[in-house]
Amino acid sequence: MILTLNPVTTGGTFLEFLDAARDAGFPAIEYDIRPFAKAAEEQSLEAAKELLSSRGLILGCIGLPVEFRQSEEEFKQDLAKLPRLAKFARELGVERCCTWLMPTTDESIAEYTCRTVARLRKCAQILGAEGIRFGLEWVGPKTLRTQKYDFIHDLPGALDLIDAIGEPNVGLLFDSFHWFTSSGTAQDILNLRPEQIVLVHINDAPSLPVDEQLDQVRLLPGEGIIDLSTMFESLSKIGYNSYVSVETFGKELPALGAKEAALRTKAAADRILRVLRNT
Repeated sequence: MILTLNPVTTGGTFLEFLDAARDAGFPAIEYDIRPFAKAAEEQSLEAAKELLSSRGLILGCIGLPVEFRQSEEEFKQDLAKLPRLAKFARELGVERCCTWLMPTTDESIAEYTCRTVARLRKCAQILGAEGIRFGLEWVGPKTLRTQKYDFIHDLPGALDLIDAIGEPNVGLLFDSFHWFTSSGTAQDILNLRPEQIVLVHINDAPSLPVDEQLDQVRLLPGEGIIDLSTMFESLSKIGYNSYVSVETFGKELPALGAKEAALRTKAAADRILRVLRNT
């Protein structure tokens, strides 16, 4: 598996994050494609590539640069830019793009579902034309389901949405915290094929009941109560061997500065992977 760093974990500016990932020994990162595109526009494609190659980094996954949850006008404006950004991403070697799903809505669930499916299908088609896989992340915590209607908030629901979108490049962003908070099981993972998983996020949860977990409070892997051993064992059994990105939320790590946060993140991830290899 390819250990990857998510910028939410460390905080810091664009260049601070790149340097921190390099200094901590991460081989890959997740990041927004737009700062790289800006570097290419202001300098050159080679300059954008150099941001990664000079640090020995791979851009393993990008976030979807399209706001599909808000107004039609905003969606169309962002969607119009996606073909150029997707083409540029492939020139950087990117093969994965991911986004997350709101678990609740005040709208009619039928209308919300139809619009979400239609918009994500358009994004998937543009990404697919460039050979980019598109991962969708369900959001599990019950504490976030505060609006009138529940939407996608577990693995089965995410798979149903993927089926409705109906594009071959669409799969899952599998996050350990959302697997845990949606009461996922090892069998849920074992029922998957490896090609259904676009990206894996790892993090941990504080010692609280499942229904009291907060989305913005996540620990480094190995510091909490999620059964990461079972999760990784199950992922290994189905043959997933690609990007595993550390994504935590909280104030403490970023407050240390990007470099120190990245070093602590790498140490935590290495510890748990070492334990898993020895079991």
